[in-house]
Amino acid sequence: GALSVLEYQLFYRHRYAQAAFASCQGVRLPATGGYAIATMCGRYGAQLCTAQRWLDFQGDKSNGLAPLQIRFLLLPDGSEPG
Repeated sequence: GALSVLEYQLFYRHRYAQAAFASCQGVRLPATGGYAIATMCGRYGAQLCTAQRWLDFQGDKSNGLAPLQIRFLLLPDGSEPG
């Protein structure tokens, strides 16, 4: 039978993940005036969202958006996977 990818791991350096999260944190939705991050962090909403929680929600296939399960692993700055 054919093989397929069901889940993968993605490695980000902590500094990169924090910067990406920070760039989205203050964005507001014009229709509601609320923070976009509130809808991008699942049960944590805008107030309790962190870079890791934000990425975890983005990679969770049960969110209705991710095509497969993605595990985001944050590495200490300057380190390499493995």
